[in-house]
Amino acid sequence: MRLPAQFQATNIRPYDERLHHDITQRKNNSLKHINERNLGYFEQETQKLDEWADDLKLGLETAIKEVDYQIKEIRHNATTAATLEEKLHYQKQQRELEGKRNKLRRELYDKQDAIDAKRNELIEQLEAQLEQKVTEKILFQIEWEMM
Repeated sequence: MRLPAQFQATNIRPYDERLHHDITQRKNNSLKHINERNLGYFEQETQKLDEWADDLKLGLETAIKEVDYQIKEIRHNATTAATLEEKLHYQKQQRELEGKRNKLRRELYDKQDAIDAKRNELIEQLEAQLEQKVTEKILFQIEWEMM
C-alpha cells in the first residue's frame, strides 16, 4: 500500500513549547547518563591505579627494608670482626648493599613519578570528556495535512 505524497517548501513553524521542553529534558538526561558513566569509569581507573601503586610501593619498600636489615647485620659483623681482612670484607659488602639500597630508592621515586604521570593523564582524559559539546541540527521536518 502506498500513500501519495508531495514535496512542497513551506514556512516551517517552530515546534511548540511542550515538544521543546521534552527535547531539552531528553538531552539533559542523556548528558547526565554520560557523566555518570564517565564518573564510574574514572573511579574504576583511579582505584586500579591506586591498588597498582600501593602494590608497587609496598614491594619496593619491603625490598629496601630487607637491604637495610642486611646492612645492619653486616655493620654488626664488621664491629666484631677479628682481623683487618674480615673488616675490609664486611665494609665492601656494606658498600655494595648501600648501592643496592640507593638504586631501590631511586626506582621507588621513579615509579612514584610514573604513577603521578598516569594519574595526571587520567585526569586530563576526564576533563576532555567533561568538555563535551552537544550540537543540534534539524535533519528534516515533516508536516502533513489530513484531507
